Amino acid sequence: MTILHTLHWVQFAGTEKVCVDLCNELSKEHKVFLLTSKHIKPYINDEVSLVEVDFEKNRYNPLFLFKIANIIKKINPDVIHVHNTKELEVMYNARIFLKNKIPIIATKHTLTPKKKFALADLAVGILEETHSIINSNNSIIIKNGMAYKEPKILPKEEKFHIISAARLTPAKGMQTIIKALSLVKFDYKFSIFGQGEQKEELQNMIKELGLENNITIVGFVDNLNDYLASADVQIIASIFEPFGLTAIDGIYYSNILISTNTGICADILDKDLIFENTPECLAEKLTEIHNNYNLYLEKFVKIKERKEDFSIEKMVEQYVQAYKSLIK
Repeated sequence: MTILHTLHWVQFAGTEKVCVDLCNELSKEHKVFLLTSKHIKPYINDEVSLVEVDFEKNRYNPLFLFKIANIIKKINPDVIHVHNTKELEVMYNARIFLKNKIPIIATKHTLTPKKKFALADLAVGILEETHSIINSNNSIIIKNGMAYKEPKILPKEEKFHIISAARLTPAKGMQTIIKALSLVKFDYKFSIFGQGEQKEELQNMIKELGLENNITIVGFVDNLNDYLASADVQIIASIFEPFGLTAIDGIYYSNILISTNTGICADILDKDLIFENTPECLAEKLTEIHNNYNLYLEKFVKIKERKEDFSIEKMVEQYVQAYKSLIK
């Protein structure tokens, strides 16, 4: 098959990660094109053909739509797979200039309701929650998968090492973790991996609580898997998640993962690995894990046995079947 993926680039986060892993894996057996920003280049392999396109503020521009139609004609894909609402509208409207209306599949990666998903020939929700808000007569669920990369174990930290990785926004709950750590009595190191608009606010909170020697905002790294595999505990403290891709990171690499009751974690984690989203409850859970570490290691080993459920190969297999269902 020839498959055309489209992505409205904002930054490299969950949606971008899913799209990249999907394209890279599909390119092993299919011809794959990706229409998006040049910023994606470091993340895709050489078999994926990048076509640089800026979808920002262009969805209703007839000249832009005509340009996209010509790109589609040249590529001549069997199916078009879009990952954001903006390109769904662009691809749908560009078909005005095409004789053959190439089928469009659209993946809903967020919990924000969007009526435009009715434009897709097939809509995909990544969990039951996202599927339930899709406005489409033809929709299915395909859960996210992720490519596994063998981690390198880093030198052991002297202190109990805690990690959280997410975009730095209030919805991700980093402020809850920081407040919780101000309440614990054991010595620890907390590393925050991510970037975003809340960085300065979090830095001020760390300083106000006198935790500069314990907490570091590391930023973005390409080898998060190495850090997760080398740390003692990973925390997801999100207020809500449409899926929670870092949970798959946790299943693949972490020794212990605990989370709020949201996204995929609500489905896969035992109740002992779920905490109520307050600093007090999280502090209590972390203290319990610190004092009974081997017990919690055993609990999480059982969860890690399910890692094949989230393999990139399983996700690709399901998408290939979805593509074939649309091709006449």
